[in-house]
Amino acid sequence: MKHVNHLAAGGYAFIPGSYYQALPDTHYENKDIFLSDLEQLKLAYESLTLDPYSPGNRWRGYAQCRRDAEGKLFFGHFTAYKQTKKYNPDTGGIIRQYPLLPENITANRLMQAILQDDIAFVEAYERIGALEELTVGIHLFRYEAQCDAPAYSSPVWLHKDDEDVVFVHLIHASANMLGGDNLIAPNPKNIERVLRLENLFDTLVVNHDKYHAVTPVGCREPGETAVRDIILVTFQRTEGEAA
Repeated sequence: MKHVNHLAAGGYAFIPGSYYQALPDTHYENKDIFLSDLEQLKLAYESLTLDPYSPGNRWRGYAQCRRDAEGKLFFGHFTAYKQTKKYNPDTGGIIRQYPLLPENITANRLMQAILQDDIAFVEAYERIGALEELTVGIHLFRYEAQCDAPAYSSPVWLHKDDEDVVFVHLIHASANMLGGDNLIAPNPKNIERVLRLENLFDTLVVNHDKYHAVTPVGCREPGETAVRDIILVTFQRTEGEAA
């Protein structure tokens, strides 16, 4: 897997959405069924909760994932969700509780295909241990911005995450959106690459070797709302504090 090698060597990898759309579990013979599952996934963003723990006009949903002996994924809140102050000085150290993603989303075939491929990626990567030793998080984020109310992440600057490997999968970005560019940096003073997730399932995966950030999201036109919808899938070794 060339993307695994790129992550190991460079600290990040960009995976075009076409890769995910060509997976056997997403490349449906019946296009109408694919579009129906995609619409169900997109509708999930209409039911997210405004993040009460940090500013930035972000709406969130969350679940954790485990795999049983037969390879089936099951979902719940298995460990506390908490980022450390080391990696998130703004809201680290707080146990955060978000509504559990509903079953119609965790069981969605597109979601399942993405998760299974991310798991296969991490297993091929080999640097952070067996899946049974990892906390796997699924985060749905909607950045919702207006001209005078941008949406932004926490922390908003270049940072590393508690999690050892993080996948950022794009589901939708409105045409009136400004910003939302991903930054990759070897240190907080030098930016190595700027890239934008533009197409369905375009993905950025990062590890602890590089700093990263996403620029704030704005809106082009007064009176309109711009949105950026992503799925974050995170893998973290369970020793120490949970993510």
